[in-house]
Parts: sequence; C-alpha cells; structure tokens
Amino acid sequence: MTAAAEADQAVEPSSPPRLWRLRRRARTVGRSVVGLVFAGAVVVTGARLLVFDAMWPVAIVTVFAPYAAAASVLVLLGAALLRMRITLLVALGLVVVHTLWMLPRLTADGGPAAGGVRLRVMTSNAYFGTAPAERITELALGERVDVLVVEELTPELAADLERTGLTRELPYVAGHGEPGAAGLAIYSRRPLTDDRLLPERTTMPMPGATVEVEGRRIRIQGVHTIPPTRGQAGRWAHDMDALRREAERRTTPAIFLGDFNATLDNASFRSLTGVGLRDAHEDRGRGLARTWPMAYFHGLPPLFGIDHVLVTDGIDVVSISEHHLPRTDHATVIANLSIR
Repeated sequence: MTAAAEADQAVEPSSPPRLWRLRRRARTVGRSVVGLVFAGAVVVTGARLLVFDAMWPVAIVTVFAPYAAAASVLVLLGAALLRMRITLLVALGLVVVHTLWMLPRLTADGGPAAGGVRLRVMTSNAYFGTAPAERITELALGERVDVLVVEELTPELAADLERTGLTRELPYVAGHGEPGAAGLAIYSRRPLTDDRLLPERTTMPMPGATVEVEGRRIRIQGVHTIPPTRGQAGRWAHDMDALRREAERRTTPAIFLGDFNATLDNASFRSLTGVGLRDAHEDRGRGLARTWPMAYFHGLPPLFGIDHVLVTDGIDVVSISEHHLPRTDHATVIANLSIR
C-alpha cells in the first residue's frame, strides 16, 4: 500500500463514525423538506401569476399565496444553510415577487379627506341562516351600522331579525331570504331606491340598491358568489365577471360588500380592483386579514380573507374590523367609511 493510499484511508475511514452518518442523514432529510416546500411555493406562485382562474384547482391554489410568500423565505434560508445553489437563486426570485405582491397590503393609504360624511357598513354571512339573529342585531345596532348586508339569509332568519328589532333601526330592505344559501338582503337606515338584481343572471341572486347620504347618492351592491370548488370554478368566475361589469357600468360612487369567496390574489378578484374598486382592508394596511373559517366552527384558525368591502373613488376608508359571531364560519366585517 502506498503512503498516499494510507493517508486517504486515515482521512476518510471506510466505516464513518455514527455522528457523521447522522449528519449526512439529517442533511438528506433537510434537502427533501426544503425541496417539498420549494415545490409547493413554486406551484402556488405559478397559479398566482395566471390572469385566468376560471378553472379548478387554480382558483383554490391561488389563495395560498400569502403562505407561499412565507414558505419562500423559509426555503431561502434552508437553501442557504444546505448549500442548494439553484434552489437558493429561485427562492430569492420568489421572495422578491411575493414582496412586491404583499407589501402594498401592509401599507395604509392616506387618511380620509376632510369634510366627508360618515357611513358605517356591515357584511355578515349567516351560514344557511343558523347565525343567531339576536347577535347580528346586537352587533349592528351597537356599532350604529347604517347599511347591513346579510348573506345566506333564510326566511326564518329574516323573520327573527325583524323580531329582534333590527328593522326598527334599519327599516328599509332590498332583497329577501331564501331557503339554503341563496338568500341575500340589504338593510338600511336610509331609504333605498333603484332596487334590482345584477342584469346578468348569477348563481345566487345579488341585489343592489341606491342610498342617499346627505345629498350624495351611493350604490350598494350585495355580493355572494358560489365557491370555486371542483365543478363550480367556471360559475364562480362568471359571478365575479358579472360584478366587474356592474362596476364598469356605475355612474355614482359605489360599495360592493359581502362574501366574494375570493382573496386579493385571485385573478377574478383582481379584475374588480382593475376597474376602480379598492379593498377596504388593503386601504388600511390590513390586506392579510382573514375571515374564514372561524376557529370555533371548524376547529381551525381563520386562514383566508374572502369577505370584503370594496369602494370606489369618492369614498375613503376610515377603519375596518372583523367580529366573531357564533354558529357561522365567517367573520362579520364592519367598515367605517367617509363619503367625500
């Protein structure tokens, strides 16, 4: 045996020590975990980049974009630690892209203009009419809400809301309760005019009406789209497109509020913001707020923000908050607005 061979054998024994084997195994496991998280982040980012999501599962995958942003940071750190050079470079690109997407949601716009008239609006999904009417009425009246939109309103819940005194404070109503998830109604402190459904047929009726606030006419559009689940994504995209066309037709400032079954990342939702609608959560730097599902209902923390208040030019967002009601899987959202 040569001296060189003996030296090599001394440096790298044929039977590595146990610690060395454990480190190598940990490195292999670490690379596998980083690779899996990396693959998930790439898939979600790819779905988010698409401008067309009228298909399953693109619309569902896209809503995980905020989690893909966090995953990209973890992948970046893991790839640097494990010296995965290609993964490190791609992860760096993902971090940059997601930062550009997420940063505006965390930055509040300027405050409301002086001299505006305040209007408080509220949206509440009643989960097939099972949410307690007493709590909805208590919250709406306690918060001095001017306009309330209730989705998944059944005739029984509508009767209970009247019994608990909601209509004494908000006596003007557009829309009505229907069995199951199809009911939607707008309750208002001020008279409602031009009460009508969207011109295009949607999966569930979406009534709208006009309210006058100290001489200013504001269009209120209730929203409840079908979820983009398997077999329903096309109908969901059609509902969203009907809302977009309604926003394009508007001739007065407008407020679109309700259960959109979409997050800020869905392409169909982004088409709404592309025609002059602004998300109230994003306006106040709270674009990562989550409203579904509620922890006490499904045993999960809220994961996604699918309940929104959208406003047009001429309306400033003063504040927005989420409130938990029993027996429903959605948070109730209340926005304090200022009408210029």
